[in-house]
Amino acid sequence: MMNMKYIFPAALLMVLGACAGFEPLYGENTSVRRGFDRLSLSPIEGRSGFLFAQALMDRGGVNTGTSGEYVLETTLRKNQTNVGVRVDDVSTRARLIMSATYSLRDRNGKIAYQGSSEGISAFDVPDEPYGALIAEQDAEESAALILAEKVLNDLAVFFASAPENK
Repeated sequence: MMNMKYIFPAALLMVLGACAGFEPLYGENTSVRRGFDRLSLSPIEGRSGFLFAQALMDRGGVNTGTSGEYVLETTLRKNQTNVGVRVDDVSTRARLIMSATYSLRDRNGKIAYQGSSEGISAFDVPDEPYGALIAEQDAEESAALILAEKVLNDLAVFFASAPENK
């Protein structure tokens, strides 16, 4: 029977050996970071578009405008559904779904990648009109943030696997 004091170090060496060549997806000077640096975002209309663009800039360092090597064109849709209703037919809870259809175009206008995703947020609807408005705006901000994270993850996988980035 093998001595237990040798099993742990041997297993640790095997695990560490499997990590050779590991590169964090969003790390500095990675193919994903270089891809995001070459990416710009075409303008998106409305408050939802502003929130989504702001989240992309904050989270991924994406620039606005159309001067990048790649341009992200996005169409947003927002849908709100009442999911909690009182006996007197007044909504008490709502679900907000923000969906995006996007395409990544290269300098020649050719679509390099396209996809779609959605961010979902739910909120309580208070009786006061101002409170209901604030709750809806907070939910819209949360949904935009969730959606931006999903889009950035999709784009990160694209840039990490693109042949010119390897």
